[in-house]
Amino acid sequence: MTRASTLLSGLAVLAVAAPAGAASLYAATAAGGPGELYTLNPATGAVVQDVGPLNDANGVNYGITGLAFNPLTGVLFGSTANNVAAIQARLVTINPATGRVTVVGQFNAGNAGTTPATMGDLAFDSAGNLYGVGTVGGPQLYRIDTVTGKATVVGSTGLTSTEGGALAVGSDGIFYGNASSARYGTYNPTSGAFTTITNPVEPIGGAFAAFDFDPSGVLYGLDLGPDTAGKATHLTTITPATGAVTDVGASVAQLDAIAFSVPEPGAVGLLVVAAASVAVRRRRPAKSR
Repeated sequence: MTRASTLLSGLAVLAVAAPAGAASLYAATAAGGPGELYTLNPATGAVVQDVGPLNDANGVNYGITGLAFNPLTGVLFGSTANNVAAIQARLVTINPATGRVTVVGQFNAGNAGTTPATMGDLAFDSAGNLYGVGTVGGPQLYRIDTVTGKATVVGSTGLTSTEGGALAVGSDGIFYGNASSARYGTYNPTSGAFTTITNPVEPIGGAFAAFDFDPSGVLYGLDLGPDTAGKATHLTTITPATGAVTDVGASVAQLDAIAFSVPEPGAVGLLVVAAASVAVRRRRPAKSR
C-alpha cells in the first residue's frame, strides 16, 4: 500500500469514527424559573457542566421549554417559556458553548385572545423539519419555520389540554409524544392525530416535559414532576414501542428541556476532502527540470 493510500485510509477511518461519542446531553430550565443551560450525564442524570444562564446579548434571561439540534446544521433551537410576556412563545437559537440566546421569531400559535401557545417540546425529523407540541389549545402538533419562528398546526388531536408535551422523532420517522400525564403515544405527522400507547409510569409523577433519542436510538425522557418548585426532576429511558419507563436518576430542579447534540456539521466532509486532496497530490507526476 502506498503512503498516500495509507493516509487516505486513515483519514477515511477518522471520517467514519469522528461522530461516534460526540453527542452531549444538554438540558435547560424553565418551569416558572430562570433559564440556565447544563450538560448532563445520561447514565445518571447528574450535572456534567453548568454552561451558564440563557441570556441574550442584552442580558435578558429566557426560560426554555424545548430544545432540539438541527441534524443537518448542528444549530441548537429552543422554545421560550410563557412566564414573561415580553419574551414568551418564541423560537430562539442557543450557543451550546455559552448559553447565548438569539431570538428567531414568535410562534403566533394558540387560541385567539388568550396567552399564545409556546412549544412544550421541539423535535427535528431527519430531513431538518422542525416540529413542536403546543401548550395552549391542546397538545397539537405544529410544524415550525426555522427562519421566521412561525408555527403552523398540522392537525387536531381532539385533546384540549397539554401536560408535559414531550416530543421526539425516531430514526424510523415515528413521532413519539406525551400528550398528557396519562397519554404516551405517537403523532401522525401528516394529520396531527395522536394515538395512545399506554398510561406511562413517571418516577415522580406529573408528566414528561421532554423526549429525545440519543445517537444509538435510546429514547430519553425528562420527568418534570407534579410540583417543580425546588424539587429535582428525573431523567429516564423509555421503550418506544411500549412506553415502559426506566428511572435513570435525579437531576436539576426545574429542568424543562433536553437534547442530544449532533456531530459538528461539515466535520466528516472536511476529512474526506482532505484525504482526497492528499491522494491527488501524491499521484501527481514530478515536473521535468
